Amino acid sequence: MKRITDRFLFENKSDQIRIIQWLAVIGFIVLIALQIRLIFSVYEIEQLEFLKKEKEELKHSYEKSIINDLIFPGGKSIIDSILNSNYASLKKIQQNPGEFDKALEEIGRNVLSTLKTKTTFGKLLRSMMKEQGLNDEEYEFALCIERLSITFDGRHYYEILNFADKEGGIIDGNLAAIGRENVVSGITVTVPDPNSALVGSKLYIKKYNQTKNILFKMLPVLSLAIISILVIIVIFGITWRNWIRQKKLNEISGDFFNSITHEFKTPLTTIGVSIKNMKVDLKEKFALDNYRSLDVITRQVFRLDRLVNQALEVSSFSPESALLQLHYILSDIHDIILDLQIKWKGQAEISLLFNEGVADVKCSYDSFMLTTLITNLVENGLKHNISSVKIVEVSVNYFDLNQIVISIVDNGIGIEKLDSKRIFKKFERGERSVHIEGLGLGLYFVSKIIEVHRWKLQLQNFGGKGAHFDIIIPMIK
Repeated sequence: MKRITDRFLFENKSDQIRIIQWLAVIGFIVLIALQIRLIFSVYEIEQLEFLKKEKEELKHSYEKSIINDLIFPGGKSIIDSILNSNYASLKKIQQNPGEFDKALEEIGRNVLSTLKTKTTFGKLLRSMMKEQGLNDEEYEFALCIERLSITFDGRHYYEILNFADKEGGIIDGNLAAIGRENVVSGITVTVPDPNSALVGSKLYIKKYNQTKNILFKMLPVLSLAIISILVIIVIFGITWRNWIRQKKLNEISGDFFNSITHEFKTPLTTIGVSIKNMKVDLKEKFALDNYRSLDVITRQVFRLDRLVNQALEVSSFSPESALLQLHYILSDIHDIILDLQIKWKGQAEISLLFNEGVADVKCSYDSFMLTTLITNLVENGLKHNISSVKIVEVSVNYFDLNQIVISIVDNGIGIEKLDSKRIFKKFERGERSVHIEGLGLGLYFVSKIIEVHRWKLQLQNFGGKGAHFDIIIPMIK
């Protein structure tokens, strides 16, 4: 059942990583798309702003020149001459839709053809550009009739031409692709009288190589945008590569760690059984009851066996796995320090200090986890220590009326402030500890145990003054 649960958790974690990866890719694509959209938006704005001053001056000159006319000088008389000769005949066939529509189409073709033939706008445009100091050879244009309708009563209009939503209606000019960014003037003229017309026209002007000119003007913004996109792509690529590499390293380190811990299981079991048999044999032969050294070995083998089990599954440091019971905490710490003093005899000075009354204090904790916690912090201060006399002082005192504090102070190399958070992560070590043997798991286990018990851990000083850890634990009264 446990294997099935572990497999489910593993698959769920893999799914979470996959989801994070997809979210990262989608976020990257969205970011690039937004950057490209920003470039196009700037281009569209530049198109609308390009030659804005020139267009305004040409608009003013053009509309002034046709103030009493339509489309171009003489355009009104052309349109009126065609329409006036057809009002009477059109009114007669108004009640016959098929014939009426056909007649309107024929008039529309006639108007468009005549305007194209008799246009004088090219000459007018050259004159206007000359007045503005512009070279007409650098520009292309299109003069279009967009709408032409007639009315017999001044209220109801009948459509003859409509190019408002489609290309066509070009009367003069060589501009093929017309767009709103090139509009100079748009005019609609109507007189609400019987037998009159509604005429709508637009003038488009564009400079040759306008797109090239706009892109050149946008060059600083465009360059910055392209550089930003390239930087984003490079950073994303590097991050993704490091992510994959870190994932592989974690898998390799995990496999290696699991392999090593599995290899420990068999000799530990053998040692445990051998110690039990040795104690029985010694008791039968010598009738001795005091086997202090054997008791220490037994405790250490038991602790090492549990440590290997937890190393096989680091996630066991969880509230569900903790065996929380009430203990006299000073008594347990005393046994832990005693084992450490025997182990480090002649190599270091390990001392235990405590306030009066602390001996009667009970706390709720997992005794094995407390042993791992104290042992890791003490041995961390001894391993990372280059002093001639290595010293670790463990003290148990009242923190306030409801809490006690276990302080562990050493005279080792200390911990850099920049490393103060990183060293509590799995397989992470401080900059000063890279040349010292270890896997970077001791302080990781410490942080997980603190988290499981909801205790507080404080690192009080940094640098070459040794390390000072305070563990604040609530008392059970």
